[in-house]
Amino acid sequence: MMVELVVTDILCKASDDRAYVMILKERDGNRKIMVAIGANEAQAIAFALKGIATKRPITHDLFRSLANALGATMKCATIGKISDGTFYSQLLYQQGDAICQIDSRTSDAVAIALRAGAPIYIDEELLNRVGVHDVFNGAISVPISVADTDTLRTVLDKAVKEENYELAMKIKEEIDSRTNEEFSSDEPHDNI
Repeated sequence: MMVELVVTDILCKASDDRAYVMILKERDGNRKIMVAIGANEAQAIAFALKGIATKRPITHDLFRSLANALGATMKCATIGKISDGTFYSQLLYQQGDAICQIDSRTSDAVAIALRAGAPIYIDEELLNRVGVHDVFNGAISVPISVADTDTLRTVLDKAVKEENYELAMKIKEEIDSRTNEEFSSDEPHDNI
């Protein structure tokens, strides 16, 4: 079963001002996913969300225009799997009776879907496995096992800004435990 998602926020990663995290939330629920994206994709998604038109078409506008010129209609974007922290997505187009699925980076799929007015879906099993649950007032419980350390740092910064210190402490403890694991799993060190 597929669950519809909507883009709710784009955050700058604490560790790199050129990298961003896109937050997608299920339309009729409280589960969210966080997707790491680049600066260009963040800008393209932000423009689409705010209805900002550029003087010249950017890549996502060009792709939409090309599909329209060929008589293809975008039906939806889907997020179907995650591997090594990377989400894998598809664009679903219909041209006459033919259906075409095109492999896509998730950030590009979202940027194009927003421009086409097409829904964004995720496999419910995947959402259950990697989803973040919005508890109340923006506080979240994070499935630590799937979030990378940079994403955790971004969520940590947001929790501190929102004065959600309980969540901030849990995330800080997880980040610290990862640092300790990395150190202990290195090659044996000579004790001096």
